[in-house]
Amino acid sequence: MYTIIETYNNIPFDPALTPAKGFSCYIPGASLLFDTGGDAAVLAANLRALGIDPAEIRTLVLSHDHWDHVGGISAVLGKNPDLEVFVPAGFSEEKLAAIREQARATVIGEWREIEDGIASTGPCGGAIPEQSLAIRTPEGLLIVAGCAHPHISRIIEAVKGHGPVFGAIGGFHAISEADRAALKNLAYLAPSHCTEDLEVIVKENSGRIHRGGAGIHHILP
Repeated sequence: MYTIIETYNNIPFDPALTPAKGFSCYIPGASLLFDTGGDAAVLAANLRALGIDPAEIRTLVLSHDHWDHVGGISAVLGKNPDLEVFVPAGFSEEKLAAIREQARATVIGEWREIEDGIASTGPCGGAIPEQSLAIRTPEGLLIVAGCAHPHISRIIEAVKGHGPVFGAIGGFHAISEADRAALKNLAYLAPSHCTEDLEVIVKENSGRIHRGGAGIHHILP
């Protein structure tokens, strides 16, 4: 069983946390942080409020090279000397070099398991290189998306090649008709952050929607 804690989101939930543009979540069972939001001070404060010590974070996965997902990285870099950072192929070489000054870094170009039961999708196509997480649960695979720039339907299709998809959380960005159709097949949905037409997605998937926001805990089966 995994718990996923949303540590950074522009959608508020827990009043002890500061909402700000961006996304980040933490998986305590794997000591894994996915994205860092846009502001290091906000991320650091939110981690403190949640009782998460940056020195205990062993793995950092960056979905894509946009400021609202990598801007808070200094709250994590340098805190754990054994930190390993995973970035998608196509990530800024300049930023990658800066990361490598303080941590081990690996570039991911295709599906790869990075922790037991947790895989990176690798870049899923589109103009913006972006990777998502796929977490294996007894119910199927759960997708954690930063912004889903390649489109959530394309990400779902890529993950389906590795097993049935149970759900998806995070930012779904621009929603196409194909995206809306794909989401209707999932049992667990928690869209937030940059998801366009969020109210429409919630209405169309009533009964399967779970709230997203800063401080939300998703407890998976």
